[in-house]
Amino acid sequence: DGRCHTRTCSKIHRGPRNELRNGFSGMNMQQQAMPPDGIGGGPPPAAALFGVVCPGTPVRTDFVPADASGLKFAMTLVLPVHPALVGDLVFFFLPGAIESLPPQHGALLYWQATTVTSGSPMPLTETTGFELLGAISPDRPSAILRTSWGTNDVLAAHASSPNTNVSITMNLGVSIEPLSNIANLQIAEKGAEDRLNVAKKIAKNLFTFMQSFDDTSRPSWMTVPTNVFERWLTRFENKSRVDPNFFMKSEE
Repeated sequence: DGRCHTRTCSKIHRGPRNELRNGFSGMNMQQQAMPPDGIGGGPPPAAALFGVVCPGTPVRTDFVPADASGLKFAMTLVLPVHPALVGDLVFFFLPGAIESLPPQHGALLYWQATTVTSGSPMPLTETTGFELLGAISPDRPSAILRTSWGTNDVLAAHASSPNTNVSITMNLGVSIEPLSNIANLQIAEKGAEDRLNVAKKIAKNLFTFMQSFDDTSRPSWMTVPTNVFERWLTRFENKSRVDPNFFMKSEE
C-alpha cells in the first residue's frame, strides 16, 4: 500500500552452505508460512514430518507447505528472547516421518530473519537472505544445530542496540532433498565442527588477553599476573552479557 518500505540485505552467507537456498529465496515467508486455503488455523496438519525446539520454547511441529511440490515447508518463530541469544536449536523427524519421505532423501533446514521497525515516518521492514542451518537424514534423524544468529550483521546490530520499536520474526524453511545433494554440502558434522571452532575462539581470546600483560622481554616466554584467569573470566562474562557471541567476531 506504499506505507511500508522493504529492504533485502545483500550480505548473506556465500559458499556451499547456501547452494540450495534457491528453493526458498523467491518466497515471502511471512505469507508462505500461513496455512494454505482450506486448512485454517486449527491443529498442525496430520502429515507433520518435522519438529523444532529452541531453548525456552515449546516443541514446534506446525510446519506448513510452502509450495505445491510437497517438498518444501515453512514455519514462523517469534522467540521470547532476542534471536542473537539463541545459540542452538534442535531439528528432528517426527515418528513415522522417514517412511513418508521419497527414498534416499533427507531434509535441509534454512533460516531467514525479518525485522520491522515501527515509527515515523513509516515502518521499515528488513529481511536477511536465507542461510543453511543443517540437515537431518534417515541415518541421522535429529541434530543439535548451532544457529550463529549472534554473528549475523542485522541481528547482531539490533542485539547491541536494543530498540523496543523493533520486532524480529525468524522464518524457518525445510527443503526435502536427495541424500546426494545433502552429502555434497558436507554439513553432516557441522555441529561438532562449530563447537570446536567456538573452543578455539575462546582459547584465542584468553591468549590475547594474557599477551596484553606481557612485556615481551623474553622471547617464547610470557609473564602474567597470578590472577590473570580470574580477571579474564570476569571480563569474558561481562562482555558475554552484552553480546554472547562477541568472541566469535574477533579476528585478532
